[in-house]
Amino acid sequence: MLLVLSSTLAATSCLHLCSPLMLVYGVTVVVGRRGTSTVLQCEDHRENRITAISWKFHHMNSYLCLFSYAVIYNEGPKIFTNCSTRISLSNTSLTIQDTQISDGGNHTCEISNPMGTVIRTINLQILAQPFVSLDVGSSGFPECKAIGGFPAAEISWIPHSDTIHTTKIKKSNDTWTVISTFHQWNGVTVTCFVSHPTFSNPWNSSIQTEKEVGKCI
Repeated sequence: MLLVLSSTLAATSCLHLCSPLMLVYGVTVVVGRRGTSTVLQCEDHRENRITAISWKFHHMNSYLCLFSYAVIYNEGPKIFTNCSTRISLSNTSLTIQDTQISDGGNHTCEISNPMGTVIRTINLQILAQPFVSLDVGSSGFPECKAIGGFPAAEISWIPHSDTIHTTKIKKSNDTWTVISTFHQWNGVTVTCFVSHPTFSNPWNSSIQTEKEVGKCI
């Protein structure tokens, strides 16, 4: 959806006679993967020379950084940034190398030319695929793990049991480790299901529980 902020749009000639316009576009969602390159595009289809570009990064951890480019009279183009060296500007778009989860958030670009200013906001969502496994844990019970995912993976079991215990641990790199243990002795086969946005279908694996010592099944 396009929202145009100006006093009037009735007269086409006003584009040339009135004060510069400000065009504010709706939020665009971009999904990136942790450890890959991500490009944030800020397009301006108006046929006028660009005088200034700025990107404001509102990271998910509340860190704010600025990347700006401007043509200064008698000095030429100038670039200012206090963002990570992993971020570079090419034309009007930004490239983030080795994208991290902390790069996610709302990022706003402003492109200015003699006609006015275009403002676009991009909501960058970063995904990290977890490493998944199903083994017998140190306690002797089936233990299903999803390590290094973002967002946190969801783990479920068949058959369902009230003895299932699931723990979620957030790591320093913003990824999540999820550990789910099936606390039951009965010698039956149980199946772990792991769901995550990076999986086209839920991951699943089966294992047989131990028989309780001294008990006949």
